[in-house]
Amino acid sequence: MTRGKGMEVLTKSQFRKSLLLLALGVPVAAIAAAAATNSSSTSLKNAASAPVVVVQAATAATASPTAKANKTAPAVSIALPPAPAAVKEKVLAGINISGGEFGSVPGKIYTQYIYPSAAEIDYFYGLGFKVIRIPFRWERLQPTLYGALSAVDRKALLNATNYATSKGMVVVLDMHDYAQRHATVGATVNTKVGSATVTASALSNAWVQIAADYRDNPKVWLGLMNEPNGLPAADWWTSVQQVTTDLRAQRITNKLMVPGISWTGAHSWIKSGNAALAEKFIDPGNNFAFELHQYLDKDSSGTSATCTAGAANRVDAALAWAAAKKVKLFFGEIAAGGANAQCQIEYPAMLTKLNASGAVIGWTAWGAGKWWSPTYLFRLNQVTAGVPTPHMVLLQGNMPL
Repeated sequence: MTRGKGMEVLTKSQFRKSLLLLALGVPVAAIAAAAATNSSSTSLKNAASAPVVVVQAATAATASPTAKANKTAPAVSIALPPAPAAVKEKVLAGINISGGEFGSVPGKIYTQYIYPSAAEIDYFYGLGFKVIRIPFRWERLQPTLYGALSAVDRKALLNATNYATSKGMVVVLDMHDYAQRHATVGATVNTKVGSATVTASALSNAWVQIAADYRDNPKVWLGLMNEPNGLPAADWWTSVQQVTTDLRAQRITNKLMVPGISWTGAHSWIKSGNAALAEKFIDPGNNFAFELHQYLDKDSSGTSATCTAGAANRVDAALAWAAAKKVKLFFGEIAAGGANAQCQIEYPAMLTKLNASGAVIGWTAWGAGKWWSPTYLFRLNQVTAGVPTPHMVLLQGNMPL
């Protein structure tokens, strides 16, 4: 059969094969490609530029009433375009702006504690940071369990958050309470989450009310609890599972930052039992990351400006676990003493690992906030105008590409 100008000429054998493939539902374009390749005596199966799918025709008895039974028509190789390469999402770099967690509770705003100002947010935004983690105290935002939110703190937190997200930044709302709080106003002893008085339902109630201001803003992520510790792993994971289920039942879709026990340290993520229990965690909204923290001093506590040799490797096991389980991680607190020679080795090495990991969605360095002492070991705000602190110098030299 002769086709129009610029088209191929099919032999009788190719014409019959084309009719057969049409009957099998093979696209015309694929038949034409196969015919064109066959006409040049080059099989598409041998083409190196694209993957090949071999289409096996039905038996001759099915394809044609006159064909001999059990005789199978020849296979035809059809070239498919190569699959697109997976694109790694860029890790989001950010900072913690402290202040909302300062002082004893309840305290007085702007006297004992403070929330980020527009000027601070502008400063870090100008340096290229994409995420701000804002610590706050549960007792301040909700003084009474199951009660209404504090109008003053609610407004202050909302103003800072809305300003940051209006610039395109992500804000992580960090309930900075270590899985414990005062069960009643005026109490002097903290009670653990999951107890008879500070139940998981109480934590759910607080987050449902807090999230009401942010449920339509996907740039607001909910940090369910900062550094739970001092309670059994199974108890905490039961509580955080309930909180997650309760939030999703209220159609709150914001991304959740889910921590483990033992200060949610990356270095102890496996041995603490967090990894095993995290594997059983279910988010009905499927929009979460496990929040991990990592400092590089002797005991990973973040209380010393001196780093331990090889400390950068403390994140390796958690990163490998996350990659194997196909889950995402967010490093909510990282820091190192910028003036320490060993930190100048370990901190860039750890940042390189985080920035390169396909499991990590972001990190926020600890130590921003204008109320920190000028001598604070992890300080990020400038002490002298135009002169970055040693910690900031290390961060700026190791931002995600």
